[in-house]
This record gives sequence, structure tokens and C-alpha cells, in this order.
Amino acid sequence: MTPFERAVVEPTACARHRNVQTALRCGRCGTPICPKCLVHTDVGARCPTCARAPRNPAFQVPLMGYLAGGAAGLAVGAISGALLGVLQFGAFSLLPLLLTGYLVGEAVSAAANRRRSGGLAIVAFTCALVGPLAGTATLLALSLPGDASVRASAAFALAIRSQGGIGLLLLIVAGLIASTRVQRR
Repeated sequence: MTPFERAVVEPTACARHRNVQTALRCGRCGTPICPKCLVHTDVGARCPTCARAPRNPAFQVPLMGYLAGGAAGLAVGAISGALLGVLQFGAFSLLPLLLTGYLVGEAVSAAANRRRSGGLAIVAFTCALVGPLAGTATLLALSLPGDASVRASAAFALAIRSQGGIGLLLLIVAGLIASTRVQRR
């Protein structure tokens, strides 16, 4: 009898459950496995380690992806906020704000190499909410007198107040639209 035949026939202790004798082995790595830890796959019996599916690289976002996505999202959001502050759309301000959400989400996605994750969805939501306010605050800060730090804080407070309840609600909706562009499906 060859050593391979003896290993197949002779029961050994399971690698995870030492008190269980088994003749089963993982089809990939050859680790002894018992029926308790056996995982059925399309290609045969596997140990739990080998049966784990590899992580999809599209959902693995490096730190630089988050930073680049955040910078791109804030830039697009600030530019759109400044444009919305200059151009008055009146009753039609709903459409530009929703478009802002879409554009911020696309900017975050493009800067993160079209990867998707829950973390990027949070980044996109935040950028769509804060970016337009920052753009509006920048325009307001340029028109206010006084010290630069005082102007900046006063301008941001004025930007929030100038949006009103409906405007802030629309910014939240824009944030939700932006987050759908980069979240996992």
C-alpha cells in the first residue's frame, strides 16, 4: 500500500476538532476535515479556510481612494454650491441640487477608480452635503467685512441659514443620490 493510499484510508484527527477521527480531506489543501467543519462547494469538499470566497477587488478601497474621492467630491460640491449661489433658479432649485448629488457621486467614484464601498458612500454623502455649503460660504465670505477667520465662520453660518429647511432637505436628498453612485450593490 502506498503512502497516499494509506493516508486516504487511515482515519486521522480533524484539524479543527481534535477529538473527531476522519478520513475526509480538503480537496484543495489536503487538511483533514470532519463532517462538522466540511463546506460543500461547487468543486468538492473544502475546509472553511479554503471555502472562503476571495474578496472582490472592486470593493477594496485603499486610503488614497478615500482621500482622492473626498477631495474630488468636495471640489465638485463647492463649485456647484458657488454656481447655485450666483445663479438663482428660484422654484427650479430642486433640479440643480439633485444634479449636484449625482455629479458629486460620480466625482467620488471616478477619483476612487470606480470602486464601491460603504465608506465611499459616506464620503460621497458628506461631500454632497458640505460641498455646496462650502461653496456658498466662500461667496458670502468674500462679501463680508472683517477678519478672515471671523468672515469664514460667519459665512458658513449664513450659508446654512440661507438654505432654509427645504434647501437643507434637498441637500440631504442630494447626499443620498451621491451615496448611491458609490455604494456596494
